[in-house]
Amino acid sequence: MVKFYRSIYTHDHDFETFSVAYFLRYPNPYATHVVSVDTLSRHVDDQGRLHTDRLIVKKGKLPRWCKMLLASSGINISESMILETSIIDPKSQEIWTETKNIDFTRIMRVVETATYKGGLDIDKKPIVKAFTTVWFLSSFGFGSMKERMETWGQRKMSENLNRSRMGMGFVMDRLREQGGKIKLFQLAMQKALAQDAQEF
Repeated sequence: MVKFYRSIYTHDHDFETFSVAYFLRYPNPYATHVVSVDTLSRHVDDQGRLHTDRLIVKKGKLPRWCKMLLASSGINISESMILETSIIDPKSQEIWTETKNIDFTRIMRVVETATYKGGLDIDKKPIVKAFTTVWFLSSFGFGSMKERMETWGQRKMSENLNRSRMGMGFVMDRLREQGGKIKLFQLAMQKALAQDAQEF
C-alpha cells in the first residue's frame, strides 16, 4: 500500500536567491548526512529553462528493527544514492523537482516531487511557495512489515523536510548577507551552461 505525505510551505526570500541556494544548499549545518553531490547532465532548452540531473549520496537511516533483519541476512546499508532532477524557469519564476532513491528500492522506494513558485505576499514582499508531495512504497518482508516500513518513512518525512528548510534558509541568509543576488543568479546560470560542476 502506497503512503503519501504532502506539505505547503512559504520561504521568505526572492526567487533569484532561492534558485541559487537550491544548487548551493549542500553542504550546510543541517545536512551533515550528505556525502557527495555530482552533476550528471545540464542544459537549457529552447524556452530558456534550465534542466539539471544530479546524483546525491547520503548516509542511510533505517529503523533499528529493519537494520536487525537486514543484518541477519548479511546486508548492511550505510549510504544511499538519490537521483535529483530539476527544471528552473526564470521567466515564470517556477522550479519543478523530483528526487528518488535508485538503490535499495525493494526495502523502500521514496519519490518526492516539488513545485516552487516565486511571487509576492500581501505586503508585496518577495516569497517562494513550495508545494511538496512524497510517496513511499515498500516491498520489504511480508504482511504488515511492508506497511510498517512505509509508515516509518511517512513519519520521518516531516522531520526531514524541516531540516531541509532550515538548511535552505541558512544558505539563503548567507547569500542575502553577501548581496548582489541578481548577479549571483546570472552567474549560476552561466555556470550551469558551462557545466562547471566543481564550482556550482
